[in-house]
Amino acid sequence: MSKRRRPAPSPPPSPAAAGPAGRRDLREVTPEMRARTQRTFVAILVGFFALIGLMVATLSWQGRAVRDYAVRVAGAVQATQPSPQLSYTQPCTQALSEPLPRGAEACTVTVEGGRVTVTVTVQGERQYRVTRPE
Repeated sequence: MSKRRRPAPSPPPSPAAAGPAGRRDLREVTPEMRARTQRTFVAILVGFFALIGLMVATLSWQGRAVRDYAVRVAGAVQATQPSPQLSYTQPCTQALSEPLPRGAEACTVTVEGGRVTVTVTVQGERQYRVTRPE
């Protein structure tokens, strides 16, 4: 027969450590802690919405620059008074000797029956189209 040692039984929790119904006392939340937590939550929430607003404003500003460029290109092509019998497509840099705005990937001018359409493709596969009648 082998002699096995039994583990010593753990002592019961002291009555001072046990709260009502035998549970340990939980940390009490003070009004100062509650106010600090609330301020932190509100600051995170305000910061989140401020970042979303900043992102929307940035995309709006970039879109405006691209649309203004497209309007200038359309105006330059219309100034050449394209013939209503001709239809052609060309890059915007041939029509206007300005570089593409920041964020623009491609720009084409299409003239069909005297109608000028400028299509600017920007990052994220978004497109801006400006159409000028004859």
